[in-house]
Amino acid sequence: MGGGQFRVTIWDPFLIVSQIVAVQTFFYFTFCLMLFLGSVLAGSDTALSRIFSYKALSFGDGQGFVTVISYILSALTGSAALWLVVKRTKQCLDFTVTCFTIHLVVAWMYNGYLPYQISWWLLTAVAIAIMCVCGEFLCLKTELQDIPLLGARLDL
Repeated sequence: MGGGQFRVTIWDPFLIVSQIVAVQTFFYFTFCLMLFLGSVLAGSDTALSRIFSYKALSFGDGQGFVTVISYILSALTGSAALWLVVKRTKQCLDFTVTCFTIHLVVAWMYNGYLPYQISWWLLTAVAIAIMCVCGEFLCLKTELQDIPLLGARLDL
């Protein structure tokens, strides 16, 4: 017996990139959906700038509040994407940080500068914590399920 590892992780770049794309797509889909529903309920406009603009994440007005709530809810639902796609507690932090780093880069390209508002960085840190911790919780619950030893017998 060698190794002493429970699960061996195989380097599969295609799988990793596919998982990153799936988590990112799920994050943006839920963010846009929550933003649209919140905007309809609040009677405010919908625009691409609400997704990528740093100034849109503020508590100063109703639109900013809807954007902040949508951002947090998309992080919460992003934990379900980690659970469904990644399925490994150990990798939740990696995929969460990758998701928000990609969002930062896209927002940086959209705005032309890095965010300087401390509120944006704090809100993003809270969203990262929510997505990572909830995703780890869901994955850990799945990983710790009992393996049935005396289940239905298979006749081969």
